[in-house]
Amino acid sequence: MNKEELDNKIRENFSELTIDKALVRQLKIREKRTIPSFVEEWLISRFQETGKSNTDVYNDITSFMSKHLPAKTEKEKIKYQLQRSDEVVLLDRFDARIDIKNDRKLITIPCLDERNAHVSHEVLEQNSSLLEGGQWGAGRLAVRDEGKDKIIELIEFHPMQSGTVRLEQLIHARKEFTTREWIGLLMRTMGYEPSAYTEEQQNNVILRLLPLVQNNLNMMELAPKGTGKSFIYSNLSRYVWLNSGGALTQAQLFMNLSTKEVGLIGKYDLLVLDEGQSINFKGADDIHAKFKDFLESGQYSIGQEKVTSECGLIVLANIDLYDGQPRQTDYIKNLPEMFHDDALIDRFHGIIPGWKIPRFTTESAAQGYGIKADVFGQFLHQLRLVSHVEFPYGQVPDLKGDSRDVTAVTRLASALSKLLLLNPEDADYEEYVMAPAKDLRQRVRGQLAELNPHEFGAALKVK
Repeated sequence: MNKEELDNKIRENFSELTIDKALVRQLKIREKRTIPSFVEEWLISRFQETGKSNTDVYNDITSFMSKHLPAKTEKEKIKYQLQRSDEVVLLDRFDARIDIKNDRKLITIPCLDERNAHVSHEVLEQNSSLLEGGQWGAGRLAVRDEGKDKIIELIEFHPMQSGTVRLEQLIHARKEFTTREWIGLLMRTMGYEPSAYTEEQQNNVILRLLPLVQNNLNMMELAPKGTGKSFIYSNLSRYVWLNSGGALTQAQLFMNLSTKEVGLIGKYDLLVLDEGQSINFKGADDIHAKFKDFLESGQYSIGQEKVTSECGLIVLANIDLYDGQPRQTDYIKNLPEMFHDDALIDRFHGIIPGWKIPRFTTESAAQGYGIKADVFGQFLHQLRLVSHVEFPYGQVPDLKGDSRDVTAVTRLASALSKLLLLNPEDADYEEYVMAPAKDLRQRVRGQLAELNPHEFGAALKVK
């Protein structure tokens, strides 16, 4: 299928939920201000009109951002406006939390570096997403008196939302696409142009979406630099937290015992540890133990607290290649020493072969229509929660064999089934669902055999 045919099919089946990804790239809104792609696309959708030139769209958006999405250097100006009793409307990612001890409803406003602003009961009642890892949107702020103090309060909020993919609409649309065309739709939506990749490369790129559609799915991607490993995680979904290298503490990951604030693993659908080869874990032994507990059971204990979470984990790391393959067979050793423990690695379900994905070039970028990023991110989130009654995909045949191998292949196959809308009775199921799921787990088995050949064989024990 050529570019124009794919464009037409995508627009016919998803209409107002689509956007021209090439136009998004041409406008270069993100060069003006660092924002996720889903915010960029929402802004373009809001200001684009029939007959309006690209220059006018750009000018309207940048004018809006200058007024409502201030740069960090302007935060004191905004606070000064608030201090003068002016109300201010800002576009930002607002993140609410409840301080039960002091009976307060607090909200974080990143562009003001403000963590302890207040939020009204009415706003939280109408926008529960603020309590679910935060939400991008337009928030009206004001300063009010509280005893002898003055506080910033979020008094009105309108979430950033281009629309919602109804699951029945998705099922109906899938009937109009072959599996390869559906993969083309996914590639476009992720920001890639399908024709710039071979079919095998496309199949590997979409594997990056799996931990976004399946609860408690733990993966790795090891690849050379420049293949776009982290791009989709920071740009497709507000339910993802991307940590790019640096130090991580137990309080950040699991829970701050002083404040009782739940850490990243308890807040998001997916925690991405980017630049995995250079991560520094402070208190690595304790974090190691808690990682093993959580990756196995989906829960962890901190002090007297026990936290359950559906969060997945993906570790992204750079490796060196020789003739298109990892330079060393035990490539897992590119990761920090914590990950050289076979018991921890065994709890990862799959390894994406990033060395089979080419470097991202200008020709790799999407050249036509795809689903809007914020809509697609919401759709992926829905797939984690939906029942088989509402969305009859995610089915996997009964498997037998090594317990962890079976768990891994089942979760991976379920994720691929939901992503591609293929069930075991479909002709493409074995090629596009079961075989890739087994390959992903097979690479884990191979690394286990490298780490501890006396206990682990390289063969996948699933039938």
